[in-house]
Amino acid sequence: MTKIEYKEGDEILSKLSLFTWSSLKRAGMLIMLSLLILSLSSSLTYAAGPLGISTSYPGISAQPGSSVTFPLTISGNGIVDLEVTSVPAEWTAEIFGEGKKIHRVYVPSDSKAQAELRVQIPSAAEDGSYNLSVAASGVGGRATLTLNVRIDANASGADKIEVQYPALSGPDTATFSFRGTLYNNSGRERFYSLGAKAPDGWQVSFKPAYQNNQITSLSLEPGKSQDLDISVKPPSGVTAGKYTITAAAIYGSEAATVDLEVVITGNYSLELSTPSGRLNQDLTAGKKGALTLTLKNTGSADLQAIKLSDSAPPGWTVTFEPETIDQLKAKEEKQVTAYITPDSKAIAGDYLVTIRASTNETSDSADIRVTVHTSTLWGIVGVAIIAGVIYWVVTTFNKYGRR
Repeated sequence: MTKIEYKEGDEILSKLSLFTWSSLKRAGMLIMLSLLILSLSSSLTYAAGPLGISTSYPGISAQPGSSVTFPLTISGNGIVDLEVTSVPAEWTAEIFGEGKKIHRVYVPSDSKAQAELRVQIPSAAEDGSYNLSVAASGVGGRATLTLNVRIDANASGADKIEVQYPALSGPDTATFSFRGTLYNNSGRERFYSLGAKAPDGWQVSFKPAYQNNQITSLSLEPGKSQDLDISVKPPSGVTAGKYTITAAAIYGSEAATVDLEVVITGNYSLELSTPSGRLNQDLTAGKKGALTLTLKNTGSADLQAIKLSDSAPPGWTVTFEPETIDQLKAKEEKQVTAYITPDSKAIAGDYLVTIRASTNETSDSADIRVTVHTSTLWGIVGVAIIAGVIYWVVTTFNKYGRR
């Protein structure tokens, strides 16, 4: 009896032991499988990498009315959306990639993407500290970058063009050459387009310093500069005065500009003629005749105090109305009347009267051919005398010819 119970108990223990071992094996497999899943999950999470957005200089000082650029570095994996989430009132902030406005970037595995935030500051911005925010969102979650701009009227650092002598003067026939330097003060290489805003007819060109080839664009590495020769040619005959030409190096929505001043000293030239261009006049001896003259300022500078004078035969008189022209602006013309009175004893024929208009700077003259006719009364008297002589001859012949 005891022996039988022992055998049955041993069999039960054996079965119980067998069951326990089998259960442990299954449990171990489940644990190993769980660990493997956790390991793969951890590996996948690591491969995606944390999403982030950063910049080397999150705080920049700038002047009112200027523009600043923040280079952005985006980390993560896959498609990442970008947006400006906060910007001060009246300011504009946009995200660009390779010169194009963007709102999304692709980040390859184990790599980073680059973009830049361009901020335009209003000219009315007051001194102080202003914050902006940029957000990136994608597979790895969401990241926010806060940027700060400190407005300071004395700040520097934006791209700029500096000119050694920004004001030049000379005649309208001159070509004005300005030596300038373009600075790339950003953190990236930039490709600039060169241009200018000038009055109509003016020509502006750019050349690398000490070179002859004209250029319309150039590329600059970050922190580098390029010397430029900026040539300005005014149109022929431009009016004397002060002119402003704005030269610019443009990158995207940003522009480095400089104002160039050209003072045209002008040239002085005066033309004296008649409205029809004919320089002749018919007059009667002893009688005053009127001749209309035209004075034209053919130069580029205004003329002051134009005086009129004459050179005429003895016994003649010449007067002018008006005698002096106070001012004649460039390209302007005015009319003057010359009153010419030949000598009463002048015999019929052609005479030369020279009229001159002069200022301190220039002068011009016109030779007027005057044809003088004698008075009709003298013709009548002459005819009467001739008739009297003929009558006397005839009478005398009749009286003494019969003897």
